[in-house]
Amino acid sequence: MTTFLMLAALVVVAGLAYYAWNLTRQVKDMEARQLEEQRQAEQALRDQQKSLLQDIQFLCTSVLTEQCEMTEGVMRLQYLVTGLDPEAWNDDNLTTMRDFYSQVSDMPILEAYKKLKPKQQFELDKRRHKLEERHKDDIERELAWLRNHTFPNVFLIH
Repeated sequence: MTTFLMLAALVVVAGLAYYAWNLTRQVKDMEARQLEEQRQAEQALRDQQKSLLQDIQFLCTSVLTEQCEMTEGVMRLQYLVTGLDPEAWNDDNLTTMRDFYSQVSDMPILEAYKKLKPKQQFELDKRRHKLEERHKDDIERELAWLRNHTFPNVFLIH
C-alpha cells in the first residue's frame, strides 16, 4: 500500500511538474510574441516617421525651388510637421510660417474654391499672392531651416 501511495504521489508530482513546465513555456512564448509585436510596432512607427520626415524635406525643397506654391506648401507642411512632432510647429524658427498659415488656413480649396464666383476667386488669389509676396523671404529662410531640422523630440526616427 505504501508503495502504491508513493507511486501515486510520484505521478501527481510529475503531472504537476509537467503542468508547471508547460505554463512556463507558454509564458515565455507569449513574452517572445509580445516582444516581436513591440519590435514590429516600433519599426512601423519608425517607418512612418521617416516617411513624414522625407515628405517634409521634399515639400520644403519643392516650395524653395518654386515647384509648389508657397500657400499650398505651408498648409501641407503644417499638417506634416504636427503629425511628426506637434511641438516643432511652435518652434521660434517657424514664426512666419505659423503666422502665414493662420492667414491662409481658412481660404477655400479644391471644390470649395471652384464653387466661388470668378470675382471671388480673383480676390482670394490676389489676397493670397500679396501674402506670399510679403512673407516670401522669411518663409524661404524658415523652409531652409525646416528642411535640415532633425526633430530632436521625436524618438525612434533614426
